Amino acid sequence: MAKFGRNKPCWCGSGKKYKKCHLIRESEPSYSADRMLAKFRSKATHKACMHPKVGLNVCSKKIVDAHTIQKSGPLKNISDEENHVYSFMLDSTGHQKLQRIGWQKASTFKGFCSKHDKEMFSCIEDKPFIGSKEQCFIAGYRAYAMEYFKKVKVLKGMPFMRDNIDRGMTSEEQREMQSTVSTMKSGFLKGVDDFKTTLDIFTEYFASSNYDGIKSASFYFTGDLSVVVSGCFAPDFSIDGQRLQSLSPGVKFVENIAVNTLLTEDGFVIVFTWPSSFIACKKFIDSLLEVDMSHIASRLLEIIFSYIENSYFSRSWFDSLTDVQANRLKAMALNSVQYGDAVRFSGDTYTDWILNRVEYS
Repeated sequence: MAKFGRNKPCWCGSGKKYKKCHLIRESEPSYSADRMLAKFRSKATHKACMHPKVGLNVCSKKIVDAHTIQKSGPLKNISDEENHVYSFMLDSTGHQKLQRIGWQKASTFKGFCSKHDKEMFSCIEDKPFIGSKEQCFIAGYRAYAMEYFKKVKVLKGMPFMRDNIDRGMTSEEQREMQSTVSTMKSGFLKGVDDFKTTLDIFTEYFASSNYDGIKSASFYFTGDLSVVVSGCFAPDFSIDGQRLQSLSPGVKFVENIAVNTLLTEDGFVIVFTWPSSFIACKKFIDSLLEVDMSHIASRLLEIIFSYIENSYFSRSWFDSLTDVQANRLKAMALNSVQYGDAVRFSGDTYTDWILNRVEYS
């Protein structure tokens, strides 16, 4: 690296002078992976009520650990004798592994005050799902709010990552690492913008109690509920592998679709929700509806494991899979970036789920 003025702004973009930033970075002791991850998590903290009327001073003072999946419903259903559920989560090396977590803590985020967490989601927390427009709307809003929240949270930890992840590296390695960090930051900033735009659409409809501009597709199942989910993903390919939208850098806006598991009176439902203006989302659902009904459950499971981190399952179900099935789902979960390639569906059967009907509105 060419000589760099000590008092010039550092080349990494931190805004600090070079002498206060990367001048002696190569000689600084590096952090272990465990310490780096622990430090990052301590910096990547955020709490705020994501209610649409949050700016009107109607929140309670306490921000709670809000569940994104019904605690007393789907999560309780898949918990073991000691009230734990399972998921693939990031370890200290940045890879996902099978982890055990208490069902009271699973799927939580500090995204709503106590008042609004209770009031806003009562229609899906305290009542069976009947497919009302309000229930589909509220379920979708919570998933979009969680994804927005998570990206804001990560961005708060990015300065620490930029300032420490390349400690002890050579100058060339520092440049490469900082380029990677910069790319990551740009991606999260883009995600924040996209989800904020989507939440603004929901907020507009919420203000008028008019849910007609939000579309949904509800897949009603009976069987042993073994996998539950709440989250969003950007459908860049249809089920049959046709390109639906580009996620390349420079694309103005990326559509995301919400998906949630909810209990019904006689089973459970997987609900997709999206604004009616999202064409790629509609085409994705249309392609899913073309799948033979007997194969939809497996398609949904492979989509969930490929795209959505905030998903949980029962250990007894996972242990009942064949080695081939378990390794396939694990590989899908371990794949850090599914985007850019269509999911390669296996056609295998993972559950005893029976699709009874689909409601598309």
